[in-house]
Amino acid sequence: MKLEPIDMAALLDIHDILMTWNTDESSVLQKLCDKLLASLHAPLIWGGLINQDHKLTVFGAAGNEADRIKGLVLDCSDTLANHPAIKDCIDTLTPASLPGGLIELNSRLFENLSPDVRTLQTDLYPLTLENRCMGVLAVATGNRQNSKHHSLLQLAAQHAGFALGMLRNFVAKEHAQSSLKLAAAVFDHSLEGIFITDTTGSILAANDAASRITGYKPEELIGQNPRIFKSGRHGQDFYQALWHSVHRHKQWEGEIWNKRKNGEIFPEWLSISAILDEHTQLQNYICIFIDISKQKEAEARLNYLAYHDKLTGLPNRDLFHDRLNASILRAKRNQTDIAVLFIDIDHFKYINDTFGHAKGDLLLQKVANKLKSCLRENDTLARMGGDEFTVILEDFAFQTDVEITAGRILKAFSQPVYLDNSELYVSVSIGISFFPEDANNPSMLMKHADTAMYSAKNNGRKCLHFFHSTMENYSIQRIEMERQLRHALDNHEFRLFYQPQFNLETGAIDGAEALIRWQHPQKGLIAPDEFIPMAEDTGMIVPIGEWVLKQAWAECQNWHRAGHALRVGVNLSAHQFNHAQLTDLASMVLSDTIIDASFLELELTESLVMRQAEDTLTALNALKKSGIRLAIDDFGTGYSSLSYLKQFPIDRLKIDRSFVGDLANNPNDAAIVVAIIAMAHCMGLEVIAEGVETEEQLKFLRMHDCNQVQGYLTGKPLPANEFLALLSAKPEPAIGEVHRS
Repeated sequence: MKLEPIDMAALLDIHDILMTWNTDESSVLQKLCDKLLASLHAPLIWGGLINQDHKLTVFGAAGNEADRIKGLVLDCSDTLANHPAIKDCIDTLTPASLPGGLIELNSRLFENLSPDVRTLQTDLYPLTLENRCMGVLAVATGNRQNSKHHSLLQLAAQHAGFALGMLRNFVAKEHAQSSLKLAAAVFDHSLEGIFITDTTGSILAANDAASRITGYKPEELIGQNPRIFKSGRHGQDFYQALWHSVHRHKQWEGEIWNKRKNGEIFPEWLSISAILDEHTQLQNYICIFIDISKQKEAEARLNYLAYHDKLTGLPNRDLFHDRLNASILRAKRNQTDIAVLFIDIDHFKYINDTFGHAKGDLLLQKVANKLKSCLRENDTLARMGGDEFTVILEDFAFQTDVEITAGRILKAFSQPVYLDNSELYVSVSIGISFFPEDANNPSMLMKHADTAMYSAKNNGRKCLHFFHSTMENYSIQRIEMERQLRHALDNHEFRLFYQPQFNLETGAIDGAEALIRWQHPQKGLIAPDEFIPMAEDTGMIVPIGEWVLKQAWAECQNWHRAGHALRVGVNLSAHQFNHAQLTDLASMVLSDTIIDASFLELELTESLVMRQAEDTLTALNALKKSGIRLAIDDFGTGYSSLSYLKQFPIDRLKIDRSFVGDLANNPNDAAIVVAIIAMAHCMGLEVIAEGVETEEQLKFLRMHDCNQVQGYLTGKPLPANEFLALLSAKPEPAIGEVHRS
């Protein structure tokens, strides 16, 4: 291939350009195009490279409108299909010519070029390396004849293909070396344990994490077989399945228990992969693992929390039901009996309201410990929620054995429970049902034990009851009564009765206590003792209490309209007092009234007032600010701190009927009553005695300057219309003239 001297000089320059160190393919092509343009004075020269997707990207361009063609991407697949000359150029590595120019390619990519440039004859020279086409060098010759510099361009294209190929090989080698360095860094610094074995399983390499996790030094691991980590927790079938997966699928991943050098068994997440060579032959195994002890501990903790009561640590409702199901299955299989005990703390709500929830929680923990001390290790004790505990008893010979266990529980609660520095006596009620005698499925067994427990509560508490079929009617009746109670307010079935309160100095009625009754459609008049506890349990006490307050105040205004300036006393339960809207309710009731707020007296129990005394003082001051009178009901039956009592804005103390009942015969009761009266007067408080039923009681109270009395001796509770009639009678009845009817 003979070259003209000028072409030879140009080729030497091109050789220097191509052999000069470059790391950028586009820079090489651009320098080549610039040199050829300067030597040949062609209108346009450009060069592009073909990637694996058969797309040719123009990386270098020089001449007319070079900026417009540089960067264009031509899809060779479409071009080859429509132009055989280009296909031959790429496939046979021989030059090709487009006499009509780029317009022959029918590509919209070249539409932005001027017509003069698009129609110039273009000669294409393949950039070759190892018998394959890497790209194309294109020269627009400016005439319709072959370029006289054909040999120069052909050699330049060959030199350029070689140079670009060398550049690619170098870059690939550099990349491979960088990848190896990166892989080595990852291997050395990975937090995951990694070791590589040969095809026989001998460890060839291990990283620091593998040493840290297993406890073996790296040099101790080299040459060893991973069998040294076997914990003994997995059988041979486990390892057979593992290696079957590796051989068949070239990998296995899962949880495995292994052993550290010090003998500690630990869980790890392990991945084993088979590494194949270029001939798909097994070359190595790579094992990657992490210690999942912390995750396992967290899972165990979460599982524990899901099935155990947070406060007492006992099994919760879900775990209890699981164990009860398992116990029943065992009992069916072995033809044995099991017993379910339903245990409820008596008056827990009263304790919680009196001492606060923190002390209530402490009591539940103490109760749980007492119950555990009465049971065997294989017995299941659970907390169902609130103050309810359940027990599963198995492996007993006779039902009397169950009764002995329950009796042991009752006896344990005859001893006091200590809450910080407070000594507290609590009792429990126990209901018992047996499988299969009372029920053959868990839900019915639990239901019957619960029914028996309520039977124990209704028979004095602090005892145990075995379930029998007659109790089912009671349980059904209780559920029905609760349903009816929820509708009683809407159906206007509640009634208020008023028990007169007499002033011992004037002998006249100066107030009345409002007492609720339930006018049941079928059962007639029901006393509050039968439904108030249920109302408190269900939360109905709040709307019922609101109705009582509104109704009593409305009736008090009726008395005033009739010319009787009396006050009315209304009892507040703990639920009402704790209700956030109590102060707003009182303000609403007192709004738009014709009489002074001091004619309304709210009665709170001593225990309720003393619970969380600081918060109570704030609430009482808010009520007192509205003008309402405040009285402590059942005084003497609870615990009082005189330092707090003197701070409370109380107007009156009500001596509990338990001290008045045996006043004439019991010196201790008499001394307590005298002390209460004296203390109250010293504090500027009035005193009223409840439950006065005899002349002797009345005489004693008058003698010791008690201010007021109420009871069946002076007047029984009356409906609103009868009480108003009593007030309107002429002359007004004096003490001693109104007797028990």
